[in-house]
Amino acid sequence: IGPEGVEKLCTEAGIPLDGAQPLVLAWQFGCSEVGKITLDEWLQGTDALRISSLPILATALRELDDLVIQNKEPIKRPFSSAAPLYNRSRYWDYAQDADRAFGELYQFCFTLSKPPQSRNMDMETATALWSVLLSTRYPIINDITTFLNESSSYRGANKDIWNMVCLA
Repeated sequence: IGPEGVEKLCTEAGIPLDGAQPLVLAWQFGCSEVGKITLDEWLQGTDALRISSLPILATALRELDDLVIQNKEPIKRPFSSAAPLYNRSRYWDYAQDADRAFGELYQFCFTLSKPPQSRNMDMETATALWSVLLSTRYPIINDITTFLNESSSYRGANKDIWNMVCLA
């Protein structure tokens, strides 16, 4: 699935394109390129989560976004033995340490978004990702990204800078 296909998938599933959910999708499916999902990534991702429809995919991504990005309390485990909408085993693992899960997603986004042969990510991409990934946890990030975008002396973010911004 190419960029247009991913956009169509998100639109049809009701997954907002302007937030972190497309990044959560890429993370959960182990995508190797921004805006693309290979057949193997799709099959492995939907199989691991036991996703059977687009509305269920949207539910899974919303729940993961709420837990890992929005830093909300985990959903309650059901008391009944009714079949769940999807396989929440990863969700429950992440719920045990949402900060660790966030760190995994954050590191994944750096690797996914930088050019394959480069050690750096361009500053425009980095600031866009910081705005999406960090604004809930660190409201000051919007001021930081505005400063970085207005300053011409910063051209890129390497792994050290990427990590320092999250730890700041």
